[in-house]
Amino acid sequence: MLQAEGTTTGPQPRDGAELFIGLVAPVGTDHDLLSEILVDTLRSFGYETVLVRLAQLLHTYPRYQKLPKNPVDAYIRSHQKAGNDFRWLAESADALAVLGIGAVREARKGRNQDERKIIPSCAYIIRSLKTPQEVATLRSVYGNAFVLIGSSAHYEVRRRFLATAIATSHHSFQYEQFLPTAESLMLIDQEEFGEVFGQNLRNTYYLSDIFVDASETKYLRDSVERGLELLFGNTFHTPGKDEYAMFLAMGAALRSAELGRQVGAVIANDAGSVLALGTNEVPKVNGGLYWAGDQPDYREFVMREDSNDKYKKGLLVDLLSRLKEDGWLSDERAKIDPTELAAIALDDKQSPSISDAQLRHLIEFMRAVHAEMAALTDAALRGVSTAGATMYVTTFPCHLCAPHIVAAGIKRVVYLEPYVKSRAVQLYPDSVAVDQSDARHPQVPFEPFVGVAPRKYIDLFTMLRRKKNGKVIDFERANAQQRYSSSPAAYTAEEKVHVGALETVIEPKRSILEQKEFAYE
Repeated sequence: MLQAEGTTTGPQPRDGAELFIGLVAPVGTDHDLLSEILVDTLRSFGYETVLVRLAQLLHTYPRYQKLPKNPVDAYIRSHQKAGNDFRWLAESADALAVLGIGAVREARKGRNQDERKIIPSCAYIIRSLKTPQEVATLRSVYGNAFVLIGSSAHYEVRRRFLATAIATSHHSFQYEQFLPTAESLMLIDQEEFGEVFGQNLRNTYYLSDIFVDASETKYLRDSVERGLELLFGNTFHTPGKDEYAMFLAMGAALRSAELGRQVGAVIANDAGSVLALGTNEVPKVNGGLYWAGDQPDYREFVMREDSNDKYKKGLLVDLLSRLKEDGWLSDERAKIDPTELAAIALDDKQSPSISDAQLRHLIEFMRAVHAEMAALTDAALRGVSTAGATMYVTTFPCHLCAPHIVAAGIKRVVYLEPYVKSRAVQLYPDSVAVDQSDARHPQVPFEPFVGVAPRKYIDLFTMLRRKKNGKVIDFERANAQQRYSSSPAAYTAEEKVHVGALETVIEPKRSILEQKEFAYE
């Protein structure tokens, strides 16, 4: 039977509402501190809390019961491998989240058997999510009753925290010798390339509804309390400058008709005033970008082809032709026309090893103006200086945009989504700083976004009733209700479907899960 880790009670019974809080955080972030702050704050709202630790749920199967608890590096790596293994056996990247749903069902069953006449409201804290599929499943089951909190800290803070924890578990005071181990675990946690069911925090973290910075305890507590008060209808928490600008950047992104992705950028000054906006779209004569309804319309979808993909394929055809001419290809490959051979090479199923080749990451042949450059040219067209301004962009800037951002005098960049194709840091280490800066050079910091994500901006900042008889209605946690909640009756059927589907898949493999053998080293 799947069991949640524990239940904490609040000061008073509530109406039985449920809240589901998913946590996503990179290795090296203090998960325990975040959980403690959440429990303390939710208690002030009168909510019980149930902590569901996905990694611990693996221990319900004999196959994973011998995973080490210490030292810390062995614990982390073994559980990373065990999670991958279970997802592989379950043939699903969301398998651990479904285990979590099963634990929620068990915990609810226990609470409903309580003799209290009124069932208190409860928040289920589900930690730690590692794949985008896990987030998608929890959102599909619980809807607006699910909120994802992304917690992180600067790279150096996480590296030192993890190395210190590892050193302590090895009974050592020399944390420096464990820094390489910490870095290795952090890299695996970000994304395991080539592992279909591997760790994938890189593409999971930015799906958060609320982003908090865990670098300092007080700031983390303030951020968590503000986020929860927004969820419970504190209508006097209004957007900060970063939240406002990133929401506008997302709005700009949505006007793009590009075939690959939508990106938006906003340039704002220290006062929060917007100086320029940009989206990734094809430029048009006399300035600006194409809009819907323009005639003629030469956007990519009208041309029916992605120019970047076209030219990348052309490069590969040219290279294969020359390799064939010089006798570099095997006799079998040489018989195939270079155009057909290129198509095979670019097919992920036929050539999986080439799917992440550097050639596939080329972005130089896009017809669209990148969102960052579009924002800069928008400012230039109107004679607006961008010196000393902040740029907000929905996706981490690429190496084509980074030098223009620096040259335009932008002093700070805030981004939402990572971009694996970017080589900005490698090409411009003297002027671009991510997570940490080089004291020898003045650099432009590229910082991850902190605050309410654009996807939740309207939901959480739309005002509720603020006055009565002309007087302000004060927000009181003890009487607050969730902005968006639903009865368990609305999602228990979905829970049952997902848990049943997982059990159906793993039942034929029950003998494997019952064996106390798992090679985690």
